[in-house]
Amino acid sequence: MGKFTYAALAALLVATGDAQSKNPGLGVNSHAQGATEEVTPGGGPNGSEDWLNTGLTSNGWEPPYLALNDVIHISRPDFYAGVGSRCKQYDSYFQKGGDGHGIDPVILAIIAMQESSCNANEGGPTPGLMQVSCANYPNGVCTDSIQDNVDAAANYLRGQLDEADGNAVSAFGKYNGWFTAGLGLNGNRGLTTDYPCSAEGKANGVPQNLDYLQQVLNGWLLGLDVYGEDNWIGTYNCDQSCSNGC
Repeated sequence: MGKFTYAALAALLVATGDAQSKNPGLGVNSHAQGATEEVTPGGGPNGSEDWLNTGLTSNGWEPPYLALNDVIHISRPDFYAGVGSRCKQYDSYFQKGGDGHGIDPVILAIIAMQESSCNANEGGPTPGLMQVSCANYPNGVCTDSIQDNVDAAANYLRGQLDEADGNAVSAFGKYNGWFTAGLGLNGNRGLTTDYPCSAEGKANGVPQNLDYLQQVLNGWLLGLDVYGEDNWIGTYNCDQSCSNGC
C-alpha cells in the first residue's frame, strides 16, 4: 500500500509538472529577457512575465521594448487549425483591418480570441469581437458592423504602436487598459499590482488583467489555449476580479 501511495504521488507530481509547461516548438526570442523555449506560468519564448510586467510590483509599469516584428507567433493558418478555429469565420475582417493598418491579421485574430473568444456578439462596456472602446470608431460611435469593430481595434493598436516606437509590449498592455507614468492615475505612476482593485482602480472600470501580457505573448500568440487546457499560464490569476485576494 505504501509503495502504491508513493508511486501514485510521484505520478501525480509528474503529471502536474507536465501540465504546468508546454513547448510550442517556435524557438526562443533573442530580443526578450528571460525567454525560454517552454511556456511556464511565468514565462516563455517571448520573455518572462516579470520582464513583461517590469515595474508592476514597484514604482509602476515601465514596458520593456520588444518590436512587433520581433514577436514570435504562430501562423494564421495554424492558429485557425488549432485553438483559433472559431475565429476563422472572421478572417476577411482581420485581413482587411490588418492590411489597412500595417498589422499582421493573425495578431488581430489572436486579440479577438483573448478579448471575446471570437464572439462578435460579446457585450460589456467595450462591446463586440475586439472589445474596443466606442471612442475608437469613426465619429466615436459604436456600430453593429464587424468590420468597423475590427478596424477600430486595428486603428487603436496601430496608434499605440506608433506612440511607443513600435513597442508591442506597450501596445498590447494598453489595449487592456494598462498605463505608464504621467497620466495622472495611481499617483501619476504607471500601473501597479495594487491598482486594479483599489478604490481609484475600481472607479475607472473593469480591473486590468495582470496576466494579460503573459497570456497574449506566451499563450495565444503561440497557439496555446489560455481559457482551456493551458489556463495555468500567468501568475496573478485575478483577471477582472477583486474577490480572490488580488
